[in-house]
Parts: sequence; C-alpha cells; structure tokens
Amino acid sequence: MSERHVTRTAVFIVLEKDGKIFMLRRANTGWSDGLLTVPAGHVDKGDFVIESAIKEAKEEAGVSINPEDLEFLHVDFIRDEYVNFYFKATKWEGEPGVGEPEMASEGIWCDLANLPDDIVPPIQNLFVQIKQGKAFSEYSR
Repeated sequence: MSERHVTRTAVFIVLEKDGKIFMLRRANTGWSDGLLTVPAGHVDKGDFVIESAIKEAKEEAGVSINPEDLEFLHVDFIRDEYVNFYFKATKWEGEPGVGEPEMASEGIWCDLANLPDDIVPPIQNLFVQIKQGKAFSEYSR
C-alpha cells in the first residue's frame, strides 16, 4: 500500500486597484527574504480556505475583505509540499500597509503590466498561469 500524501495549504491574496497590486517585501522569515509577495499565509487546522484568506489579508496588509469580494484566481499543487489557493480582491476596507513589520520590510504598489523581477516564485508562476488562462497548475521545486 502506498503512503498517503500530506501537504500544507496556503492562501495568497492579490489586492488590485487602478492597474496596480499591493506587494510586501519579505523579511526575517527564513524563506525568500528580500523578495516581494502578496499578502499570504497558511491555512490553519480547522479553518476554511476563504476564512484564511480574509484573516491573512487583515493580519498582513491591515485590510478587511468580505467573502463575496474575493475572486478565485488559481490553485497550484507543489509536489510533496503545498497546495496554494490564490484570490483577488478589488474591494476592501482600510488602506493596505505592512501589518506584520517583523515579517515584511515594506509594502508597495506595483504596476500589474510591468511587475518587478524580484517576486517570490509562486507569485511569478501565478501571473504566468493567469496570462495563459489557466486556473490550475502543478510543479515541483
């Protein structure tokens, strides 16, 4: 009998306004420090994916999002590691900023049509997949 597969699950929230997205520069986390990402976090045991996305947007960027204002973008499966859910919001309450300064050194708005190169790999993959019209992808690191 084969071994059952167990993964961690994460959520990513793209906050989009006027052709720009809000990004955080990772710091002091031990993973991809110095690179840009969107607000994100793990799905905790007992939580639903949407619930986690709303919680992470509040914790990491200081914004409140209603569940109906989250739009599904993509899901990816990173073999033996993660299942990542990506959502977009164009409506929220509050002004996006650095909600966890111990884990992010800055929050910036980036032009969606001209994103910087120093973005974490899962977010780079997300935008490649969106341009190709794909809602699902899988890969290994």
